[in-house]
Amino acid sequence: MLVARPVPERTGAMDMVSPPPEPPLRVALVGAGSVGTAVAELLARRGNDIVGVASRRTSSARRAAIRLDAPVVEASSLPPCDLVVLGVPGAVIPGVAASLAPPSGTAVVTHLAGAFGTAPLGPAAGHGYLPLALHPVQACPDTDTALRRLPGSAWGVTCAPDLVPWAHRLVTGQLGGTPVDVAEGDRPVWHAAAAVTANGVAALLADAEAMLSAIGIAHPQRVLAPLAAGAAANAAEGGGGAA
Repeated sequence: MLVARPVPERTGAMDMVSPPPEPPLRVALVGAGSVGTAVAELLARRGNDIVGVASRRTSSARRAAIRLDAPVVEASSLPPCDLVVLGVPGAVIPGVAASLAPPSGTAVVTHLAGAFGTAPLGPAAGHGYLPLALHPVQACPDTDTALRRLPGSAWGVTCAPDLVPWAHRLVTGQLGGTPVDVAEGDRPVWHAAAAVTANGVAALLADAEAMLSAIGIAHPQRVLAPLAAGAAANAAEGGGGAA
């Protein structure tokens, strides 16, 4: 298990009164983007029950609901659930969290944004949810690609200390990932490292492809993709500096 640095005793989240249920879980998805939908589908594949899908756009909610074989619901009136996954942009997390009705029992609410810890989930914590910040370190342009790439990826985990073991079991046992504990205040740096890697690689490849196109090389991506894969493999084995 990878560990970044110790999570402080308090992350700004409420103290946990009772432990959340163990799988199989009743899961609600709020925000039907590619990553959120893939997370819900991975959970469904492990035998968890997707009890509802809510989204700002009705078409997105219906598309994800069909894929997940779940009903379309409203975020403000979710069915009884053990885990609420917020697959929404970081800027709207507080508003969506505030819209959630209090849970009927012990329930966890998690978002998937890299730059934020549990603080944006404060309104939901005030309603009785246990806040958890998860961030998969992976490039996921669409749901099908996310389903292939998320298993085996690292996940940034930020939550109250009492919830850490449960969160780790969720990542390893239900999502097939590797949990990495990230302190609340370190989330912006965590996200920046991921963004520099993903966007930097894409920018370098775009520049290199333009160079080859300028000298008449057809399909430059076919020339450079194996090189990029090899460089990434070298970096993974020896670290970026060694590569």
